[in-house]
Formats: sequence, structure tokens, C-alpha cells
Amino acid sequence: MIIDEFLITFILIILYIICLFILKEIGWKKKQTCEKCNNCCPDCQKALNRIQRKSSDHLINYLTLRIFDSRRYICSNCGWEGLKWEDKFKPKTN
Repeated sequence: MIIDEFLITFILIILYIICLFILKEIGWKKKQTCEKCNNCCPDCQKALNRIQRKSSDHLINYLTLRIFDSRRYICSNCGWEGLKWEDKFKPKTN
């Protein structure tokens, strides 16, 4: 049985892109909002602060085809650190 390597590679790339869009649609690692702030810690619900990205964060950004545009945050209360992304600003239309 002859396996077409190009076809298998193409199908895997398409499946990877579909998985990325599904993760974005369900809100995986998306910024959380709470009553007090627009960017809350997932552990303690306090405000997060932006910090400088690591080189691995840039690699993750490229591997996810820049679909998420993640930023690195740290919680000054509990010490949680990680990546979060947000939807692009969309102005309200009347």
C-alpha cells in the first residue's frame, strides 16, 4: 500500500489549524474578567500585571500561528504566572 506523504502532512496541518481555532472558540487561556478588574488571576481573582515575555513565549506564539497573541502575566497576590490572550477590541456599532 502506497502512502501519500504529502496528503498525510496536509491533513495533519489542517487538523492542527482546526484544533487551534476550536481552542480559541472555547476560550482556552483567555483573559478572565471579574467585578473588580478586566484581567483577573485564575486562582485568587485579583488583578494580574504584565511582565516581559520569555523566549519560549515567542516560540509558542509562532507555533500557534499568532492566532492567540498571548501575553505573559503575573499575580502579585498569589504568584501565579502564565500566558493569557484577549479578543481584539471591537467598537460598538449602533
